[in-house]
Amino acid sequence: MIHSKIQHYGPLVGRVLLALLFLVSAFGMLTNFGATASYFGSIGIPMATIAVLVALTVKIGGGLMVALGVHARVGAMALIGFTLATIFFAHLGAGQMIPALKNLAIVGGLLLIVVNGAGSMSLRDKCPCPRCKGSKMSAAGGVCNCGYCEACLAAKKDGGTCEVEA
Repeated sequence: MIHSKIQHYGPLVGRVLLALLFLVSAFGMLTNFGATASYFGSIGIPMATIAVLVALTVKIGGGLMVALGVHARVGAMALIGFTLATIFFAHLGAGQMIPALKNLAIVGGLLLIVVNGAGSMSLRDKCPCPRCKGSKMSAAGGVCNCGYCEACLAAKKDGGTCEVEA
């Protein structure tokens, strides 16, 4: 019983906890925009003001996507890129090994979302994939992590057809 509750609520809690870090830090950047831009410039990031705007966009957009479970894989990939850039630009050059390792741990959590999807209790809680429609998981409002949905969308975008629908 406890295991099933963890499986049901765990993905939501995990997504929100990961996203919270990015959303709270974005709020701090937003309320201290000038100081953040100055700091970015001081560590050698070119076009610091634009870099802060990009960082805010990634943190807020990616954070919301992960927290809400709407295209969580895409949001997690964006946050992975941002976090890796933070490691290289801010931590390693300053000899900050522990913060760099903490960020690597965050990348690990985000990578689990990229691999497994949003999990249960996400806004994108029903798989539109023809293979999954009508399945017990989809009918129960669960999340399908078949991976075909993204593949189908990508194939159709490129003018191809979805292998599941073929």
